[in-house]
Amino acid sequence: MALEPVRLTEDLVGIDTVSSKPCEPLVRRILDELEPLGAQVTLQKKPGHDGQVNLLARLGPDAPGGLALAGHLDTVPWDGSMRATTQAERDGRRLYGRGTCDMKGAIAGMIHAAAAIDRSALRKPLWLAFTFEEEIGCHGAKLMEELGPLRAEHCIIGEPTGLAPVIAHKGYLIAELQFRGTPCHSSDPREGASALRAAARSLDALLSLGDEWCGEPDPNCGLTPPWTTVNVGQMHGGTARNVVPEAAALTLEIRPLPGLDVDALLARAQQVAAAATRSIPGVELEFTATERDAPFSNSSNAPIVSWLVEATGQAPTTVPFYTEAAITSRMGASTCVCGPGEIAQAHRVDEWVELDALEAAAQLYRSAIEEFCT
Repeated sequence: MALEPVRLTEDLVGIDTVSSKPCEPLVRRILDELEPLGAQVTLQKKPGHDGQVNLLARLGPDAPGGLALAGHLDTVPWDGSMRATTQAERDGRRLYGRGTCDMKGAIAGMIHAAAAIDRSALRKPLWLAFTFEEEIGCHGAKLMEELGPLRAEHCIIGEPTGLAPVIAHKGYLIAELQFRGTPCHSSDPREGASALRAAARSLDALLSLGDEWCGEPDPNCGLTPPWTTVNVGQMHGGTARNVVPEAAALTLEIRPLPGLDVDALLARAQQVAAAATRSIPGVELEFTATERDAPFSNSSNAPIVSWLVEATGQAPTTVPFYTEAAITSRMGASTCVCGPGEIAQAHRVDEWVELDALEAAAQLYRSAIEEFCT
């Protein structure tokens, strides 16, 4: 029998898995819990990166279908001045530590649930799918999608939602814009072509595009705000105050609504930036999309969603943050995000989760296994 959820969470938190560090030590600790259960385990190593590995385990028959319980192994950074470190700390009915809420607590609940069921009664497979580097781009889940071994019919991702069933969130698109002009002495700017000026015009045009999309809301999506948003979060350029800048750069972020074509949105943004750049003769633009994370949505009538609504007593909802749900959906699993803790408790200097929430999550996941696998 696996450790009870709170104690196991403490153990998992004690292994530092900031995204920049190997998660393999945490995988080995989880294997200590899974091997006595007779789980069939597949490890997927990130090519060219020692120590970054996905863990995919199966209990029950070797067949498609069943239920996947999924989550990510990495955490956001921390330092010793915080309360949220790798030294988990109980305080009343709260557990503090990096990853307690996002999302080692959910993983502990999933492992405990897998150990608590009657495994001889499994008629459909139970999958445990734990991934690396979610916090910096969902790289582990994308590798799992590429390799394609997850064959579950249903999936629960344990991101912190207060155990409310989440059926939608926006996507996340990033593009890097590089502008190249001609430098000259600032005493006569006519001799050059300012990359920074072209970048400034593109910035204004892209934000105006965001204003345009703001005027095209979807009042039924349940998301806040109910439109596709645009942000230019970084801008760099120039070498000296008396030189017309040869180079400049912008970082563009788009958060698209579910149902929209992400490639079409990026193409529109590129078109707008290119037109603004052409208004400054002599400047060239290189537009590179570096992240394409699609939005996620599922029907409130999907069996996994309907069951979670009944089991938790909470209506289906949406979240403003990104998860791996779009990826598991593309792999064929009807997905719902439902985990202990609240996102407001995560990514903080004092990250924490309620002990009761950890225990409730473990019981919920056990009940889900019994519903969809036995």
